[in-house]
Amino acid sequence: MYDWSVQNQIVAFVDSLRPYAGEIREGYYSALYAFADQQSHLLTMLGYPPVP
Repeated sequence: MYDWSVQNQIVAFVDSLRPYAGEIREGYYSALYAFADQQSHLLTMLGYPPVP
């Protein structure tokens, strides 16, 4: 048997996030780019050539 109440709770949670999708996406990409930039600086400090 399948527990539909769990699926309904997941759907309700995802629906509650929909109005903030733009902010969530912007925060995700901002954090992703910051992480990539930080790792690039670290690898450059360690002697690896920078990637254009």
